[in-house]
Amino acid sequence: MLSALMGSKNIERILFFMLVNERCYGTQLHRMLGTPLTPLQKALSKLEKIGLIQSLYEGKTRFYRFNPVYPLKKEFESLLRKAYEILPVQEKRKYYILESAFSTAPSLAFKEYQDTLLECWNRLKSVGSLQTHAKLSADASAKQGKADVRVVEETTSVLHFYESGVWQMEGDKELQFSNTLRWTLDISSGTIALEHLRRGAGKPVFLFHLTPKKKDLLVSVDSHLCGSDAYFGKIQLGVHYLQLSWKIIGPKKNDRIESLYT
Repeated sequence: MLSALMGSKNIERILFFMLVNERCYGTQLHRMLGTPLTPLQKALSKLEKIGLIQSLYEGKTRFYRFNPVYPLKKEFESLLRKAYEILPVQEKRKYYILESAFSTAPSLAFKEYQDTLLECWNRLKSVGSLQTHAKLSADASAKQGKADVRVVEETTSVLHFYESGVWQMEGDKELQFSNTLRWTLDISSGTIALEHLRRGAGKPVFLFHLTPKKKDLLVSVDSHLCGSDAYFGKIQLGVHYLQLSWKIIGPKKNDRIESLYT
């Protein structure tokens, strides 16, 4: 696809990875894409040399990200999103990496798996408030919000979240918002499904199935396509909170939403 244009399949894979995950480092790409490290490092060096990406150190790890002052950054990311859109679903999911989920440890034992699923479900029942941060590509904005959450247990396996709060806007302005989510527990498949009910309970917008990856982490089973948009997600179980992270990629979107439930 883009490899002919960029002159390298490795460069294409790096750019898709960075589009989805925003940043990367060499050994991470090597492990997750199954590609030898040396050619990946050469490709990263080439991209940095032309100014499309930049590197920075966190401790001893050298991370790479898109250069925010690259003159054609907006146009190039638009091209990448269009190219990503036409990838097969099984290709799309290869590029979404949950760093905190990556582990070489064995899979969870059945009891740990089930305990994590039920722990998350019981914690969802006790949620009362929300703090959220949204990075939206549509208007290149980052928004902060907070809300009260009313949880209604429809059945033993279905919860509704009724969220009502405000977005903090520029100039100390506030914008009211409301949101309704439906969570569904399926013990037999070991998943919790998440749906958005912006069109009403009879026309849910399915987002993703979440399943335990580690004792304190559930991740989306697969990327889900809604129209041309791909949805991914995870829930981190903190000591006193649940953190729901969304990633949405489409022709006009490259959005990340972090929701902290307490």
